[in-house]
Amino acid sequence: MASVTESLKILHDIHLQLEGIREELVKGPRVIQARQRRIEQKEQELLGAQEQLKQARLASDRKSLDLKTLEKKLEDLKGKLNTASSNREFDIIRGQLQADEMAKSVLEDETLELFEKVDEISATFPVITREIQQAQDELKQYTTKFESQAVELRSKAAQLEHDLAAAEKTLPSEAAEKYRRLVHSRGARALALVDNSACSNCFVQLTSQQKIQIKTGTIVFCSNCGSMLYQEN
Repeated sequence: MASVTESLKILHDIHLQLEGIREELVKGPRVIQARQRRIEQKEQELLGAQEQLKQARLASDRKSLDLKTLEKKLEDLKGKLNTASSNREFDIIRGQLQADEMAKSVLEDETLELFEKVDEISATFPVITREIQQAQDELKQYTTKFESQAVELRSKAAQLEHDLAAAEKTLPSEAAEKYRRLVHSRGARALALVDNSACSNCFVQLTSQQKIQIKTGTIVFCSNCGSMLYQEN
């Protein structure tokens, strides 16, 4: 029959393995959800860019139309300038022509800026599309890998649960109830290896009496954190 120390060590090892497996089984879906959210964010980014492009093109079309309208007006003014019947009329038309030439220059700059904006937004589409495709491929690969690993992990967990039940039966009856309460509230941290005469959970040094008790097979609890203590043989 296993000693108390051997029983606690076996139990601790099993709990640590189970805890690791459970963490992996919980981690997988979280990673999948995070990657799905990343794809959704990128898809929204693409939709936003498409809307920006639509608005930029509409604004560009409006500016182009305004520019054509102004160019037609300038042609008309130049024609009127050549047929002005008086100096006063000539000066009025020339002043209006100069003002409209300045307005045309501003419109040309604004139109050019919008053309550049359209090109700039359009250039983001292939980048975002590639990022979405890459994220989708990575999600698919990770999901396939996790689903395969999950089958193995669940099988291993089932075996460990069986081993745990068997190992728990080796505990003295007076310690079993305390052990169960601790495991229920603290999981693997219910137990702690004594390392360099200290509890490996909280690093508090053991008293001389506690060391003797552990060596004689007495169930000892850490005076600081309450963990069930054991030491390597």
